[in-house]
Formats: sequence, C-alpha cells, structure tokens
Amino acid sequence: MRAGTSKGLFIHRHHLPASQEAWAGPLLAAMGSHGSDVRQIDGVGGATSTTSKVAVISPSTRMGVDVDYTFVQVAVGQEVVDFSGNCGNMCSGVGPFALQEGLVRAVPGDRTLDVRIFNTNTSRVIVDTVEVDEHGSFNEDGDYAIPGVKGTGSEVKVAFIDPAGSMTGTLFPTGRRSDTIRVQEKDGPSFRVTATLIDAANPFVLIDKTTLPAFLQIEPGKDTPEYLKHMESIRRAGAVLMGLAPSMEAAAKVRATPKLAILSSSSSRTKTDSIEDAGRTPDIHVQAFSMGKPHPSLQLTGAACLASAVCINGTIAHALASSSPKRMEFPEDPESQWNTPERTPSPSNSDYPSSSASSLVPSPRTVRLSHSAGSIDVDVLATCSEAFAFVDRCVVSRTARRLFEGKVYYYEDRRSGDF
Repeated sequence: MRAGTSKGLFIHRHHLPASQEAWAGPLLAAMGSHGSDVRQIDGVGGATSTTSKVAVISPSTRMGVDVDYTFVQVAVGQEVVDFSGNCGNMCSGVGPFALQEGLVRAVPGDRTLDVRIFNTNTSRVIVDTVEVDEHGSFNEDGDYAIPGVKGTGSEVKVAFIDPAGSMTGTLFPTGRRSDTIRVQEKDGPSFRVTATLIDAANPFVLIDKTTLPAFLQIEPGKDTPEYLKHMESIRRAGAVLMGLAPSMEAAAKVRATPKLAILSSSSSRTKTDSIEDAGRTPDIHVQAFSMGKPHPSLQLTGAACLASAVCINGTIAHALASSSPKRMEFPEDPESQWNTPERTPSPSNSDYPSSSASSLVPSPRTVRLSHSAGSIDVDVLATCSEAFAFVDRCVVSRTARRLFEGKVYYYEDRRSGDF
C-alpha cells in the first residue's frame, strides 16, 4: 500500500512466524535487503527509507481497540530490521487495510468509520477515521491532496491519542524544554547546538538551525556525506541525553529512533524551500531526517511531535513559530468525535490532566508546518503552563491506496517462502 508519503507491505500477523524474533529473515528477503543490497533489487522494497517499510496487523484483544499494529523499518543496504518507534504515514494505511480485509466492519449506512489501533512499538492508541462506500468498503476515491503524492484520494484522519512518552515514558525525557547538545566527534570538530528533546508519537531531537556551526549552515539540497555524518552525531548525542542509548556507539545501532529535525522560522525560508502556502503563513519550517538521510517531506509522527512542541512554551519550536494560534472547533465532549456506539474511550486517556492542573483549560490550535515538499496542518489539543504540559491528541490528514494484493515470494538462506 501507499500510505501517506510512505509505501510498504501490509501483512497479516498470522502469515509471519509466531515469534517476532524470527521475522527478520523473511522481511529482509522479501524487501530485498538480504545480502545488504542497497538497490533491494531482489525484493519489493523501493531502495529508500520511505519505501522500505512493513506494517504487521492483527485483530486486537485489548479493550476498546480494533486492531494491533507493529511497524518494522527494513534497512536499505544493511541486514537490519528496526522495531523502535512508529511510522505515522504507514499508520494511515492500517485503518483502510483493516476495513478492506474484514478485520473491522462499518455500520450499514455509515459513511465514515473510526478504526482504533494499538501500536505495539509505542504502546499508544491511534484512531484512523476512514471514508466508507455504499458497500461498506474503504472508499479510496476523493479530492483530498497531500504534498509529496501526485493525485488525490479520500481523506484519512489520523489521531494520535495521548502521544507523549511513546518510548521514554515522558514528554520531555531530560526534564527540560530546551537543552544544549555538545557534540565531540573522534575525528572531527566539537560543537554545540540548541535543541528540544521531546517524545510525542515518536522521540525527536529538534534543532534550532541558527545554532548550528557555520560549517553546517549549508543551502538546502547541498547535503554531503560529511554533513550527514555531523547530523548523525547530533542525533546520537541526543539519544544519549534522552536515555534511549547508554553511549554514542549504542545509539549508532538504532538508526530509526530518536529522529532528527532541523527547525527554522518560516520567515527565513525562500520560495524554493517549499511549495508556497496559499492563504496562511506556516508557523515553522522543518527539514527532517530518516535513517541518516534527509526526509523528502516529513514523517507523520514528526508532524505530531513538532506541532506539539510548537504549542508548548519554552521549546525552541514555540520560540521559532511565526503565527498566532488558529482556533479549531471541537465537540463539547472531547471523546465523542472518536467513539461510535460500539466503541469505548481509549485507556490511554486516563492520563488526562489531574486535579492539580484543573485550573488549566485544554487549548485547541491548528499548526501549519512547512517542509521541502509543501506543508501539513496538525490539529493539536494541549494543556500547558510554565510548569505543566499535556498533549491530549494530534490529528493529521493523509490519503492511502492499495497498490496490489497477493503473495510475496522470497528466498532466505536457500529456503523459499511466501506470505
């Protein structure tokens, strides 16, 4: 399936070995990474980080959840599979897949369906709201467009419920909303940058571009192996500060998380930086990275994470954001827009602000993020003050489309198989 701006295999869990530890061989071979092939020529992978992904889906036994979803990042040019973190773009295909495969069913006559998804990588609930045709199937056709994808489709709303602490257990793993990262490379210069280390939907190292040293202040598209090496050093140092790795060497072994993004004010970008936004100036500009390379657009989890940071004072994203809050309408009952009569509230919402923060009012805001391929709007509901921050949900819209269905044949250590 093509899900958002990513593409990958969507597989029923029962088609894979019972033990998750045994998934690496079949998935590496099926995607074409067996033998560390950078072209993935003997598999169905697309030889980029955004097209070498797998979603594994099964019916859920959890209360109030429809399906369980495990994301797998299959490395390109390495025999590595990474289960750390989630992919929000791939998540936008989980609801459509579940409906198409009969894992969930729409109420006759309804034209939308909320599919409640438990992401096993982050232990968080995501809600996909998908359009339904007159036959009760996923309606792919529509006029909704997203940057990075040619053509249009039906709108799939992806809601990250209580996204904080996906891997670290807390929104700000260091206990601070702004940090200084000191980078000391073995065979390179030492330098420091200003960052916000935040974990919402996925852990991210957000860097203020203006604090990068002069030799890293390059024009967009001029990234070199030397530049990418320095970016990776920043990411690894951030991983250690966030408690995701005990050392720089250990951080090098987990490329998928934390992720790295370079931030700049929207006023500093040129017309060539991204597609011009009609009607409204973006709040902030971002260049994200994926598996050590510049991301062609922006991860959906990155959009949720960055938009959350924009809404919280004290972060570098909040300081760089250029426009005032744009209000959006929510129903009086915050849960009502996600629940059909057959569904119950997410267990994760039990962490809603306690009585100690009862004087604070959740504030809705639409944050517009610009990236190299265009822009993306994120609807955020958050409660924050100088001493308190809680992100209730982030909602982002995508499109998804089934590209083919059938069997994928693979060869693993001279053994053939299919799923």
